[in-house]
Amino acid sequence: MNPAELVGSSIDELPTPAVLIDLPTLRGNIARMSELAAGFGVALRPHWKTTKSAEVARLQLAAGAVGLTAATAAEVEALIDAGITDVFWAYPPVGPHRVRTAINAAQRARLIVGLDSMASAEPLAQAAVAAGIEVEVRLEVDSGLGRSGVDPDAAAAVAAEIAALPGLRLEGVFTHEGQVQGVGADPRRRIEAGTLAGECVVQVAEAIRAAGLSLTSVSVGSTAGARSAPGVAGVTEARPGTYAYGDQNQVAIGTIDPSEAAMTVLSRVISVERGDPAMVDAGIKGMSSDGSMHGDGRIGTLCTVNGAETDGILSTGHEEHGFLTGAGDLRVGDLLRIRPNHACGLTNMHTQVFAVEDGVVKEVWPVLGRH
Repeated sequence: MNPAELVGSSIDELPTPAVLIDLPTLRGNIARMSELAAGFGVALRPHWKTTKSAEVARLQLAAGAVGLTAATAAEVEALIDAGITDVFWAYPPVGPHRVRTAINAAQRARLIVGLDSMASAEPLAQAAVAAGIEVEVRLEVDSGLGRSGVDPDAAAAVAAEIAALPGLRLEGVFTHEGQVQGVGADPRRRIEAGTLAGECVVQVAEAIRAAGLSLTSVSVGSTAGARSAPGVAGVTEARPGTYAYGDQNQVAIGTIDPSEAAMTVLSRVISVERGDPAMVDAGIKGMSSDGSMHGDGRIGTLCTVNGAETDGILSTGHEEHGFLTGAGDLRVGDLLRIRPNHACGLTNMHTQVFAVEDGVVKEVWPVLGRH
């Protein structure tokens, strides 16, 4: 069936598993984050990997976002193909394919590229010179996550080396304060961790400026840190992503209320021969296998059965089979809505999502830039 033929249908007519996005909740999430960023006096550049939807990107831009953030070459290309004219690629351009993508994209729209070393900067600089263009870049700073990013103590020296390369213009510094989510459900600790991350990247920016270099942007980015890191004086931009759809991990640590989770997976019970667990048609191909902040290994959390709120967890899954426990008496064919652990990983598992309101499909959105 052509997905467009499902517009106007009740959700109980959809093939399962299917990803549902509640439109009123999504719009509310977008509006609240825009207001939060405006209250901090910072620009908002949402991370697009959460939604991979041109329609959501346009809603975010209409609500005041200055541009979008991408993680992959495919996402950069998809955003620009969709007409988005200001993109930050927050990932080092390592390898010929990423370098070519950056050069081509920079010739079609404003592109800022994130990197954390001379090793990732030099090939991009050489390609930019060969193409006769200048590419804007940001230096990534490790503010405590321990992933990519230059050590804060070395940042000023690395920034100076990058700024001296022909073909590149050092536009700013950025960090991903993913460690904020890792502190768990204590809001005080989340605020402390986010504030420390913001202070770290601001201090790096000040050290770079003291060395005589100009920086425009000091950018932070996470949903868990969105109420803390952007509030540090000197931060200019916030890049949260998960907030748009919400997920169970954000609910588990208290970053969002369950009512603010716009994404669920529609699934049906396919077998009750084992009793508990019941088998459903949302396995790891439908849910993804991203870890749970609950610490119990679940791959999803049950929200409703046939429209009624209830408890239960998708305790594990095979490819097309999910093991649903704690949901009580179920019948084959029962219609479930399950909240995923992690919205970003789930989006990438599907080719489309269904934008719904009051149980009716309003639009079908293709998932772009999958990889």
